[in-house]
Amino acid sequence: MLRRLRRRNASLPVLILSGREKPEEKVLGLDLGADDYLVKPFSLNELQARVRALLRRGQQGGVTPMILYGGLGFDTVARSVSINGRALPLSTHETGVLEVLLHRFGRVVSKEKLVEQLYSYDKEVSHNAIEVYVHRLRKKISGAGITVRTLYGQGYLLDYVSH
Repeated sequence: MLRRLRRRNASLPVLILSGREKPEEKVLGLDLGADDYLVKPFSLNELQARVRALLRRGQQGGVTPMILYGGLGFDTVARSVSINGRALPLSTHETGVLEVLLHRFGRVVSKEKLVEQLYSYDKEVSHNAIEVYVHRLRKKISGAGITVRTLYGQGYLLDYVSH
């Protein structure tokens, strides 16, 4: 599969997540075309750092992959946020909530999905914490032309502000 993928798109970053930890298995995966190899179990922080590193390596010519909706911009490599070109300081968790919602713009994201995306599996997190981050985020992104809507019993939806 990796060989076929590399024939189609040589620049696509590939990270193998595997339970196989023998050195020869890692070498084989890398030789077949993977850019990195991570053995389970691993921390969510390490996985995120490796993905960021792969994305940085893929930045040829200084182009920064940006997600843009309304006046809000999200740099996926630096994980920085701006509104109408001005930096918007967010906490790590607020940035994480925004990133998950941006990748699913216009679609409902459950609280459970946000908890899963933001925290490692060994951490207990209350749903109230997510509500607090969403509340803060909602205030901070006002003026960008987008908002976080609450769909009771379903989750959250990042959408354009309706007038």
